[in-house]
Amino acid sequence: MLKHGQWVRIKVKNGMYPYRDRYAPGVSSVSDEFNFYEGEVRFEKWFKPNEVGLTTDQPHFPMRVVRMERIVEINGVERSESSEQSLQAGGDGEVLKRTVRGSTGTLYEVEVGRSGRSSCTCPGHQFRGNCRHVKELSEAFAA
Repeated sequence: MLKHGQWVRIKVKNGMYPYRDRYAPGVSSVSDEFNFYEGEVRFEKWFKPNEVGLTTDQPHFPMRVVRMERIVEINGVERSESSEQSLQAGGDGEVLKRTVRGSTGTLYEVEVGRSGRSSCTCPGHQFRGNCRHVKELSEAFAA
């Protein structure tokens, strides 16, 4: 599991690799099936739930956003697709449900699972796919 602030090296599937033959020779640099990235893990409120950010050493490009399903290895440890699919399907069965009060006093239903699936009835989660209610409950669930 990736944690905010952790330094990692990840191996990511190149989304353009299956289409590499559609480019003229020498025009595109889509030749590798996987890309390797290093950086510090970042989670921002505008990320979708299945996205993670990595810092870069380039001032004009400070952060790279990667979809979790494209990550093949984290620090040399391979992620198996079967275990990832069972977690996404709710195979672990552990879900924490709470009713929380928002900053305006409105009550929201929040659900967080160990598999990373989450939901909240607040407008922020409906719009961005993530919110502070889920983040706070996730941190409490992880502890």
